[in-house]
Amino acid sequence: MEWFKGGKVEDVIALRLDYGDDIHRSVERFCKDEEIHTGVIVSGIGTLYKARLHSIIATDFPGRDEILEMEGPIEISGIHGIVADYKPHMHFTIYNHDTGQVMAGHLEPGCLVLYLAELCLLKVSNLPLARFHDREKNFLKLGRR
Repeated sequence: MEWFKGGKVEDVIALRLDYGDDIHRSVERFCKDEEIHTGVIVSGIGTLYKARLHSIIATDFPGRDEILEMEGPIEISGIHGIVADYKPHMHFTIYNHDTGQVMAGHLEPGCLVLYLAELCLLKVSNLPLARFHDREKNFLKLGRR
């Protein structure tokens, strides 16, 4: 285990995304434009007409995952994550009305807003975080830059 301490919440930001907005790309662009190097996504809700997520498919190393895509009226019950080096790493839980499926996983680019999406983001200063590739285990892990 590693832990990283020292940051301060500099700002609380509410984001509203509208029809057709790509959640991942919109949040990443916002973080770059607003110079949010490190942040915490504490809340997110909304609706989608297209969802893309990846989920792990094995318990051994190196890690393996699978991209899943779905369409239809999709309800987002929660989004949360960490922004490190201007890049959001978000997980979410969704419900697809057409299939009755509830799914959770890593929010990927390609999640397209239906009616709206609302997220709350905390901008953190003095805690420069980044993600580093662990070649042996094949995943990105959080660390101090």
